[in-house]
Amino acid sequence: MRKQVVRFFFSFALVILVFLVIQASIFLFSVHQHRQEWITSVFDEYLDSFITSLKRELADTSKETFTVEQVLLTSLNDRISGLYLRNPDGQAVAAWGATATGDTLPLPLGRRSRVTRLIEGQIIPLAMGDKESGFTSKMMRCDLYEVSISKSGLLHTIEVSKRRKPLWQMIALPPEVKATDIAGSLTITYNDQSLGSVDVLTFTPDTYQGTTKLFGGMLSSFLISLPVALILSLLMAATLSRRSQRYTDSIQEALGRLAEGETQVILPKTKIDSQRIINEAIEQLGRNLEANQQSRQTWLRAISHDLNTPVTSMKLLIDGMADGVFPTDANQILTLQHEHETLAQKVAAVSLYATLQSPDAQAHQEPLDIPTYIDKVMEPFSEEQRQRIYIDDQGADLVGDPLLLVKAAQALLNNALTASNDSVGWKIRANELVFTNTGELEGGIDFFEPWIRGDQSRHNPGTGLGLPIVGQIMRLHGGEASIAAEEG
Repeated sequence: MRKQVVRFFFSFALVILVFLVIQASIFLFSVHQHRQEWITSVFDEYLDSFITSLKRELADTSKETFTVEQVLLTSLNDRISGLYLRNPDGQAVAAWGATATGDTLPLPLGRRSRVTRLIEGQIIPLAMGDKESGFTSKMMRCDLYEVSISKSGLLHTIEVSKRRKPLWQMIALPPEVKATDIAGSLTITYNDQSLGSVDVLTFTPDTYQGTTKLFGGMLSSFLISLPVALILSLLMAATLSRRSQRYTDSIQEALGRLAEGETQVILPKTKIDSQRIINEAIEQLGRNLEANQQSRQTWLRAISHDLNTPVTSMKLLIDGMADGVFPTDANQILTLQHEHETLAQKVAAVSLYATLQSPDAQAHQEPLDIPTYIDKVMEPFSEEQRQRIYIDDQGADLVGDPLLLVKAAQALLNNALTASNDSVGWKIRANELVFTNTGELEGGIDFFEPWIRGDQSRHNPGTGLGLPIVGQIMRLHGGEASIAAEEG
């Protein structure tokens, strides 16, 4: 029982763990998808705000100058954590915003200088700085947009394009900033001249304290559910194992009683389909054993009666001849010989039937020569009986054991000749033998059971094993024997 408990426990634990892993995977995938949607929406919103502000500033002729830095800063919202401004070489030269801990974004070390450039009456700053210190190269993959500003006469045109696929690139970032904090990058060009690029940073949902607590609570629930699930698995395993063991003990006891000869056994009630099938099989086994017992008793009585009849007749004749009651002449000797032959036939039939029922019984398969086969079958019949048999061997083709098929045909012909005084038909086809005779077929009788005889043939001579032997021979050949009544 202990091994069964362990098997049940590991089965339940495995199912529960797989379920929890699937749930955790779905949760993590959902979190990742929401995070990506958050980042995309943050950057798209910022880009739309920046383009709108830039168009407004370019269209405002009342201002003599404005800076791109001003437009970048005025486009910020509460979902943007900061901006990194990089020169055309990709070096970070300015930063605005804060890290996740609330500190200001790290700036490149060294003195920074601002160089302004006058472009068509507008002053657009191009910030430059010294080489970064403390910054490390990190792999970044995010959406990359290009904002192209061009001027033709007094008309400014702004075009925004996006790379078809997010760009993988190495960029320099401080330790406080992760590459995944970058929602997107955009490069700014003026009349095909690069002014620099801007990395837009955002706090992902898991950065906020409330969200962190929520995720932490969900993770804690998951971790707590693991030991609870294991305990439940152990309890379920113990319960099912105990029920299974009780059912197994009951089935073992029932089978033991069947082995001892009892046919009526009490089986445990169950609602489990597989166990109900087992119960039905055992009940059917009990019914089969009971039927076999009754059949065996019938066999014993029939064998005793059939064998006792010729033995008793022979004993009476011998005792009468010994006492001088019957004369010892040729007639008495013939009578004894007849009884002896009857006894020998019955013993031979019983022996053949028992041999055919043996698990080792086999039918030797070989093609039969039809004329030779018919001659062998007709040998024991008299001329008068042969005249009554009509044979139709057109299309005959038989493969089987010659000796057994001869015995089967002889038994069927003898049965048909005995049951009727009219002609008997014997049709031979491809692995099929059909015998016909006139008469009435009694219903409710299994003629292929040994010593089962109808009322009409009960007083006729015979062993009562003819048709049962035929049935066993057909079984050994992979076929079947049947009896049917037809009109006409």
